[in-house]
Amino acid sequence: MTVPASVPGPLIGLIFLIDAVVLDFVAVVVFRKDSKNFLNRLTALAMITFGVYLFFEGLIYILPLVPFYPVVFNIFRDISASGAIIAAVIGALTGILIFKGEHYVSQLQVAGPIVAAGVIGIILTLPNDSVNYMAAQDTLGFAMSIWGIIGLLLIPVSLMAIATFYFIRTLRSVKRSHAKYQKALALSIALLLVTVGIAYYSVFNLLGITLPVLGLLGHVFFLLASVCFFYAFR
Repeated sequence: MTVPASVPGPLIGLIFLIDAVVLDFVAVVVFRKDSKNFLNRLTALAMITFGVYLFFEGLIYILPLVPFYPVVFNIFRDISASGAIIAAVIGALTGILIFKGEHYVSQLQVAGPIVAAGVIGIILTLPNDSVNYMAAQDTLGFAMSIWGIIGLLLIPVSLMAIATFYFIRTLRSVKRSHAKYQKALALSIALLLVTVGIAYYSVFNLLGITLPVLGLLGHVFFLLASVCFFYAFR
């Protein structure tokens, strides 16, 4: 089973690039806030890897359509897909870390299945997801098998759902009057927005929807997530 989808226009690509820059800026802020804090380092790394996804996905949308470019675009697609999956793995580990602690998340029986899920996601995605140039329509299109859908949609969304679950549990354990409550709430909302954004754009691509308005709407999730991350670590 292959699900084809047309690539959105350059406007969406430009917004992807802007999102990547914003996310990387926030990652630097988070890291510099306390570079010795393992949670800060892990969160910043998750943002950077997700920024890699946004950046290379944006390049696919924004670069000119030249017949030989699919070779380059497929490399970009592999990098962006890997970035999204790795970010989801780090996000899940971050969620468990903040709720259970560094010692707990470092155990092989805890981190192992999360990392293994990410590796499986990449293995399933890379050979089963491609960018093709369609000369008749003079446009690009994605072709993704059911294995690619599992690797690039179901696994990352599941991992981000784990992250969101643990952040919400952490939030529930913090008293509303506590000074850290607002920041814990911001982190939970940020992760939820990223999860929804990944799911939104995955479905967006699979259905071949090319309406710019819908593409702009999807970016609201990522931009709001960046704002929430910035607030939580400012």
